[in-house]
Amino acid sequence: MGATVEEFEVDLEARGDDLWVLPRGELDIDGADELREALALALASDAAAIVIDLRGLELMDSTGLRVLLEAQAGEGGERISFVQGNELIQRVLRVSGLLDELPFRTPD
Repeated sequence: MGATVEEFEVDLEARGDDLWVLPRGELDIDGADELREALALALASDAAAIVIDLRGLELMDSTGLRVLLEAQAGEGGERISFVQGNELIQRVLRVSGLLDELPFRTPD
């Protein structure tokens, strides 16, 4: 049996005044547009904070990383914070030099 490929999905969930972005699966070039659209909706909202929860990701490549950085650097991006993902996701952030640059928070 071959390895199963985890499809990418993303949900938006309101939690109080915050809007949580919940990506799941493999964040690569195939999922980048879906995440970009979800982040655009989140940034257009009047949420006090936008939390991108990386715990549901199995994989993230440079394309996915770029989508996250573009959202944070864009208009309203100062509202974005992140919840740390698994060791593989954290390694991508560490190797890219972003682990200490991005605003992380503990999950509620």
